[in-house]
Amino acid sequence: MADSRTNFTVEGVASEDDARTIERELRERRGVQSATVDPESGDVEVRYGEELLSAEAIKSTVRDAGYEVE
Repeated sequence: MADSRTNFTVEGVASEDDARTIERELRERRGVQSATVDPESGDVEVRYGEELLSAEAIKSTVRDAGYEVE
């Protein structure tokens, strides 16, 4: 599986709980290898298998969890 990485910023991350929620939602997606959210900046880094998932699908997962993606 080819390893890809995407970085983006999420608005509305107000606490560590928000960061954990986003990380959990992302990690539940098939193909996501790791997801890290900085609770202070809202910066997100996701490593994933590009054969299983696209960067847009990852962002869509965050939107579905109720957050805005920049």
